[in-house]
Amino acid sequence: LYLNPDLVEALLDRLFVYKKIELQNLINSGIDIFQLSGDIAMQYSMMINPQIWRQYFKPRYHYLIQEFKNVSKVKFMFHSDGYLEPVIDDLIEVGFDIINPIQPESLNVEDIKRKYGDKVCLHGSISIQQTLPFGTSNDVQQEVEERIKVLGQGYGFILAPSNTVLPDVPIENILVLYNASRQRGVY
Repeated sequence: LYLNPDLVEALLDRLFVYKKIELQNLINSGIDIFQLSGDIAMQYSMMINPQIWRQYFKPRYHYLIQEFKNVSKVKFMFHSDGYLEPVIDDLIEVGFDIINPIQPESLNVEDIKRKYGDKVCLHGSISIQQTLPFGTSNDVQQEVEERIKVLGQGYGFILAPSNTVLPDVPIENILVLYNASRQRGVY
C-alpha cells in the first residue's frame, strides 16, 4: 500500500471489475443480498489505517454499490469481524444496507445501535467466543433476550451468531439460540 500504490490501485481495479461481473450474474439469477467480505479489523483495532481504507476501498465500494442500487433491489452486506467502528459511517455512506457481524467482544452493541441503528441493519451479536461455546443454556437465553431488547428496536436487526458456529459449541446452546429466537418472534 505504501511502497507501490500504483500496483495496489491496479490490482483493486481488476478485483472490482471481477466483483462487478460476479454481481451482475448473481442479480440476473435473482439474489436478494450480496455480501462483500473484507476483513479489515481485528478484535480491538483496525487491520488497516482507516484513512488508507478510505483512499483505496471506499470509492470502489461506492461505485459498485451505487451502480447496482440504481438498477436492482439487491441489498448489500459488508462482512468484517472485529472493531470496524472507525469506518461504519463510511460503510453506510457508500450504500451498505447490512453490517455483519456485530461482534460483541469488539463493539459495544448498545453504542452501535444508538449511533447507527437507524441507518443500517445490524447482523449478528451473539458471542461465538464466550456465550455460545462456554455459556450455559441460561446464558444463551439471556443474551438472545438482551440482544433483541437492545438491537431489535426500530430499524433492522438480524439476530445471529457473530460468526461461524464452531464444533466446540454444545448442541444444547445452538438449540437454545434458535428456540429463544423463535419464541421472541418478530422484533
